[in-house]
Amino acid sequence: MMEKPLITISIPAYNLGTYLAKTLNSIFDQTYQNFEIILVDDASTDRTSQTIKEFANKDDRIRAHYFQSHQGVSKARNYAIDHAKGDIIVFVDGDDLLEPQYLEVMAKGLADPKVDLVAVGYNWGWRGGHSGSSDFREVSKIDAYDSINQRGGDFGGYTWNKGFKMSVIKENNIRFDESLDLAEDLLFTADYVFVSHKFLFYPGALYTKVSRSNSIIHSATWQMRSKEQTVRQHIDDMARKMQP
Repeated sequence: MMEKPLITISIPAYNLGTYLAKTLNSIFDQTYQNFEIILVDDASTDRTSQTIKEFANKDDRIRAHYFQSHQGVSKARNYAIDHAKGDIIVFVDGDDLLEPQYLEVMAKGLADPKVDLVAVGYNWGWRGGHSGSSDFREVSKIDAYDSINQRGGDFGGYTWNKGFKMSVIKENNIRFDESLDLAEDLLFTADYVFVSHKFLFYPGALYTKVSRSNSIIHSATWQMRSKEQTVRQHIDDMARKMQP
């Protein structure tokens, strides 16, 4: 059992304006402080890189890296996977907010060597949140997998409301598909769940998804949406193979 596991926080950053400082402050306000932040600036053209430098100068738990050209969120997250020192990794979007117990709940749930993944409830902008009691409940593998393609589901296929074990990622060489601009998180979660066994869900809303008008989800092209549908079909095909 991991006593005080180191948690790696992966944050890709691209033209985040004033959002990034709020995200980082919500991380530094965590009740659980044994973490490192791998913060990748994806060749931002605003002052995002300056914000990163300012925060990195104040706290050596931030490990900053700067892409010389725009590479995309999957490349940034794969960089974090390749350079993570933690036992656990979480993937936080640089414009979102964490409740103070977010990391503590991840560490507590994943301290059990039999647990491979922990998901938490979340708020999504003005639409309110997914919340409930403050007790973990176990989710079956089939239910976890079925939820990946459910839009707005509690467990969901999002990576940002989940804690993953680095040992599972490394042993199975799980990566983000760098050819995708949408649904890369769904595919990563699907690949991870497929090789994992025990899953916990904590219904308290500990992650707030901030809606930003210029985010990729609002500016996606038809080609991006087409690739997303192909990924969703692939996930459904994998799910059928899991049926007893």
